[in-house]
Amino acid sequence: MKVEALYFDGCPNHKPALDRVLEVLKEEGISAEISEMNIPDARAARAAGFLGSPSIRINGVDVEPAARSSKQFGMMCRTYMEGGKRVGLPSRKVIRAALREAAEAQPGHESFQAPAEPAAPKRRWLLGASVAAAIGASLCCILPIVVAATGLGTIAAGAVFEQWRPRLLSVTGLLLGAGFVLAYSDYKKACAPGSVCGTTPMGRVSFVTLGTVAALVAAVAAFPYYSGAVAEAVVGRSSPSHTVGSAALAKVTFQIPDMDCPACVVALSATLRKVPGVADAKLDVDSRKAVVTYDSGTQNLAAIEKVISDAGFHIAFVPRS
Repeated sequence: MKVEALYFDGCPNHKPALDRVLEVLKEEGISAEISEMNIPDARAARAAGFLGSPSIRINGVDVEPAARSSKQFGMMCRTYMEGGKRVGLPSRKVIRAALREAAEAQPGHESFQAPAEPAAPKRRWLLGASVAAAIGASLCCILPIVVAATGLGTIAAGAVFEQWRPRLLSVTGLLLGAGFVLAYSDYKKACAPGSVCGTTPMGRVSFVTLGTVAALVAAVAAFPYYSGAVAEAVVGRSSPSHTVGSAALAKVTFQIPDMDCPACVVALSATLRKVPGVADAKLDVDSRKAVVTYDSGTQNLAAIEKVISDAGFHIAFVPRS
């Protein structure tokens, strides 16, 4: 496809008109050979069939259907109708229609298919929903970090999402897979015989973007496995906030069945170390045990148990070591 821009020196609308043509070409996914013709005088204007500056021709045909039969050649500024007004540039609508008309007229093109992506909103919805589902599947370990950092809510607030995690991960996979299937379907349609896919990549789904979204979903879905490191970076590894003597130290082990993610361990450990009289708190997510060393002279077992319960966890005692 050949696009010509005819103009004369000093025309203020020459470059804006050419820029608009290039924008529409990009939007339509059409590649074209662009040429510019400077009309120096009235004689050249008559010879070139110049209807004024700027004039845009596609494969030798003026973009404005009403002007194609005109013989009013000369050195004048040209205007176009747009929205009932005279303006100095051809509208995008006029340019787009002329491009499609020219594409239909090319050999091998039974009908022109603009590579628009009508399914794009649906695909974006599927990808966005897959990210949301992945976040939901990881809230069991995201919320403890948020709570520990802000002090709003209870550390175990995300425990309810643990039972939903397998289902949410399944939904995540289904939504992401559907997004890829829809994207591939759009790609195949865009590259069907008679389309412009063979000459330009415009109109194809960006698989780089899809890959980025897929990587994001995978990272969010896998968050519980590295949430402990994130929690330590956000919350920090707290030291006891009070000086504790060694004379009356006691140790108690709690079994905490719903302490099921590394982020919970870091957050609860930091909370326990802030309790007056607590010398140390060692928590293990695999065994779901919390070993708390405290000064029995200044702190009692019931108060420590209350701290754990207030954090939203359930307690089962294990014999003291």
